Amino acid sequence: MFNKVPAKDYVPEAHGPVYRFFSTFGTHFMQIMSVNVLFMIFNIPMMLVAFGYALFFLPQISSFFEPDTFVSIMNQAGLIGNEAVQNDVGADAAYQLYYIIMVFCVMFFMGSSLINFGPFQAGFSMIYRNLYRESGVFLWTDFKDGVRKNFKQSFANMIISLIITAMILTGLGYYSHLESRLGTVVTIFFIFMFCVFIVIKNMADQMIVSVDLPLAKIYKNAFLFFLLRFGPCLGLIGVLVILMVIFPFALFATTAYFAYAMAIIFYLTVAHALTQYMFAFFTGELISEFIGKAPSAADEEEDEASLEDEIFEEMAEEKDAD
Repeated sequence: MFNKVPAKDYVPEAHGPVYRFFSTFGTHFMQIMSVNVLFMIFNIPMMLVAFGYALFFLPQISSFFEPDTFVSIMNQAGLIGNEAVQNDVGADAAYQLYYIIMVFCVMFFMGSSLINFGPFQAGFSMIYRNLYRESGVFLWTDFKDGVRKNFKQSFANMIISLIITAMILTGLGYYSHLESRLGTVVTIFFIFMFCVFIVIKNMADQMIVSVDLPLAKIYKNAFLFFLLRFGPCLGLIGVLVILMVIFPFALFATTAYFAYAMAIIFYLTVAHALTQYMFAFFTGELISEFIGKAPSAADEEEDEASLEDEIFEEMAEEKDAD
């Protein structure tokens, strides 16, 4: 574990974190766009994995995501007529809409960092780290350093994410069909855990390139950070959904070709890097606040307890204030 840096050692910032986030994002906008393009190119194989997850798990959660059922629902809703269905024209349009929705799901899986190629993600996280620290960005060099130095941990992180995401989606698929109070409660629990894991996974991506800790302790600290910043973490999830799903879908819903092009350009150039940098910046703030230099081996257990005590003390203070 890492020692907490004493308050007297902190250097006051000239600006707050919100200002610095938008400042670094605006100053390095072209680099962030370049990261987004590289992310899309390097993760083409993982797009297929994400598409497989969407086609396999989502129909288990809701029959709405079954292609034939989706076409039938579109017909019953009057969006395609019976004559059109008989001529296969309306059915083709409904299937196209279905696969567009699947694309939104794929983009969400990838933009939330649940499904991507771990070592490449470590390279991108290294770039985000240097952006956050304002230490100078050398796009290709930083990317290669991130991949080379963190290959094993980031690959293991990818496998863990794929397994846990599959487990959560499977649980949702099973319990969402139980017509009982228990089924409803457990379904809500799995939805909450899905949101929690998105935050933890993004924090883990950044902590892998920022601190020298075993992966198990990285996940533990990420969970503690989530508990400490529960409200802001849920806010980040809301922003993620807006940027990766609601905003692009609203553009597609206009049925204007210009809006279609804008949604595609948004995904290709900004969306993924923006959401991931948002989580990386937030994690960097927490690392700066709670984690300092690496301790000696003899102090590791004491230091680990120190961060936990600090977190629970702050939570207790907030409860007393209420």
